[in-house]
Amino acid sequence: MRKRQPLALMLLATAVVASCSGVAVDAAKTPPPQKIPPSCGTFDPSRVKPSTQPITVVRVEPSLPPPTQLAIAACAGLHNRKAGGSVYLDSDPHDLGWLSELGLAAAATVGGEEFLSSCVAAFPTCVRYDYAKQKALLPNVLTAAAALGAVPLDASLKPSCASPAFDAVAELADKAPPVATKFVFSKFGAQTTGLAMLNPGYEQSPSSPKSPALNQEMRPALVDLVFSEKLFVVFLVNGCIDGDPDREALSSVVNSGQWPTPLPVYGYNNSWNVFGGYLYEAQTLCLPSRNMGAVASEAGNLSFFATRSPAITEAGAVVMNPAEAVTYDPQKTYVAFVVGDGDNIQYMMTTRRDWFKRRIAACDADPSACAPLTWSVSPHLTRLAPDVLRWYYDQSHRTKRDSFVLPPSGHLYAYPSSLAEKEQDRFVEATDRDACVLGLTGVVHWDSAGTWGDAEGHFLPKYLKNGAVRGVFPVNVPFFLSPFPDWPEDQFFKVMRDADGASLALFRQREWRGIDKEGDPFRLTPERMAAEIAAYPKGTVTWVYMTSDGGLTLENSFLALGKLLPPHVQLVSTDTAARLAIASRP
Repeated sequence: MRKRQPLALMLLATAVVASCSGVAVDAAKTPPPQKIPPSCGTFDPSRVKPSTQPITVVRVEPSLPPPTQLAIAACAGLHNRKAGGSVYLDSDPHDLGWLSELGLAAAATVGGEEFLSSCVAAFPTCVRYDYAKQKALLPNVLTAAAALGAVPLDASLKPSCASPAFDAVAELADKAPPVATKFVFSKFGAQTTGLAMLNPGYEQSPSSPKSPALNQEMRPALVDLVFSEKLFVVFLVNGCIDGDPDREALSSVVNSGQWPTPLPVYGYNNSWNVFGGYLYEAQTLCLPSRNMGAVASEAGNLSFFATRSPAITEAGAVVMNPAEAVTYDPQKTYVAFVVGDGDNIQYMMTTRRDWFKRRIAACDADPSACAPLTWSVSPHLTRLAPDVLRWYYDQSHRTKRDSFVLPPSGHLYAYPSSLAEKEQDRFVEATDRDACVLGLTGVVHWDSAGTWGDAEGHFLPKYLKNGAVRGVFPVNVPFFLSPFPDWPEDQFFKVMRDADGASLALFRQREWRGIDKEGDPFRLTPERMAAEIAAYPKGTVTWVYMTSDGGLTLENSFLALGKLLPPHVQLVSTDTAARLAIASRP
């Protein structure tokens, strides 16, 4: 699922008052000492004991009926809950590639229907439902089945569910989604460990977002994790709309006290597509409680990866390349390029792996042209797919020039300045810990138009308390509006400090989304982008956020750009950019 910024939020845009600082600096002065970030423990490799379970690969043929695919995904989650890392689904062209990359071999390979038959024998408890008649209630059906450790079996399937532990056909008969959601929560909510939003098949670009047609099929992505972790699944089209019964139902679930907040919402809220963007995809603006954020995670096999190896919870389990040994020179221009959308775990499991392999090939072909490049990476890979996270770090060691930054907006894809106050503090603590575990100091920060004054004046200074975050790289929602429109044209960052001398660099936004529209500043050719950067005032430290929404690839952007830059332009990592910016403002 592609993540998009909701353009409707442009209606919220207001002027943001920002202080400015000049370009001239005294490079000889030493910046104040930075606070020591909080410890997140030290990694002990002797405690890492990956699963030794033999791996069964299940071929999930795309022609299989949707109820069958849902049941297969559920069975994979149940198997992995019982025996960690034992069942792996081959349902996407990238799936088998991960087994190869990680050096894992299948002990057996079976077809989907054969696997389902054996699963029903291994897990005889079942939940009966009617896919055709109860499509809107599929989230409720999956929740009940996951909580019970049961296989969800549609009435049309063979094997059938003759003695259901929960008969959704009868129990949910004539119940509308909000009523069914509250009913299922009352019965099973206490047994669940978190919240997921999965679309049961509503049209994603309807003429009326309030009443979309239920004319699509439910995708099985993430369903295996729902069953391995007992997630509560919900999808209420109008759950974020004031006065609608959907909202009352969603609020009662979210604010029940069942799960810690700010609440990570797995999956994707692809309701309310307005002017080309999903209005509530980041979850933060959905409810008045302002206590949610998203974990963009519509990906398969997360139950396999999450149970195959222990979660990464300590510093040193993954290690970044050493930062560039660069001293600030006011006669140079420094730019950090960031590969964006790393918060989207589906991207990390598919296209971003392809990009990283192409990057390595380019560096192998011409090491002298292998300039530093920073990748945004989901902190939730530490738990949901630790082996995949290790792969990315290991690949970065091959080039010695690749590094990582926390993705939008740190611990969760959220609009942090719009969170409730107590949730902001918890969000900062979680983001600080993520930075410690991942060994980085930068975060890509998204907020909605009209809230950047609060971000600059209230939320972002919270990062100064512990000093784990030293660079904040902002992107406005919607992206074509500047977070800081009052900054002078030649101001590319601001250094924020507290009374104790802690500091962080807050940068100007710059996005690069494609190369095919010369009149669009976000879709410049590499030649035009190089000319823009060359014209920046010397002494500038800045960054560029690259996203593939407009057709941008590594080959047609970053890899083509390096040879076009003049000698005074030096490419650096985000951590180095933050350090240089702070050093330039003693």
